[in-house]
Amino acid sequence: MKKWFFVFFGILLITSCADLQRESFLKQIVALQEKLLEIENTLPDSRLTDISSIKVKTMQTELRIKQNLQLDTIDMELAKKLDAYKLMRKSIKPMMQQYMKVRVGIKEEKVVLKRLHQDIQEGRGERQRYASYIRFERQKVKQLSELSADYLRAKATFFAEYARLYPSVEAFSQTLLLKKQRN
Repeated sequence: MKKWFFVFFGILLITSCADLQRESFLKQIVALQEKLLEIENTLPDSRLTDISSIKVKTMQTELRIKQNLQLDTIDMELAKKLDAYKLMRKSIKPMMQQYMKVRVGIKEEKVVLKRLHQDIQEGRGERQRYASYIRFERQKVKQLSELSADYLRAKATFFAEYARLYPSVEAFSQTLLLKKQRN
């Protein structure tokens, strides 16, 4: 009788420890899901809907300058500004690629975390590897956070450069066009 009591008590103790670990794992996953939502909420920007029109405008301005600028010598200040403008325009594609990587990564990670949460909650899979799965997913969320931060820096730099360069370069291209039309 005592033997059965100890066996029963031992099983009860083991299962209760597993439940404590399960709750800890579930809390960690919920924290990762909240971190993903935090990252996702930093991405939206109303200016991104206009990015295609911004790209077209910058390309048109650059083309107007190429077609209408006929100087033997060029002012160094103007050359630097035009070079910076060209670099700004070329930064649109990599910036948008970063944006898509972050969005796709968040979407995929949400699915993975949801499945892992369900598996742990229902006790499926290799229970002894739950901690390593969570560590791996934590690293992926950290990478997404860093990628998101890089994207946000690139976006801020782009829009600052656009605001600084576009008006003056656009005005310069329009003056070139008017000069050519007068001749």
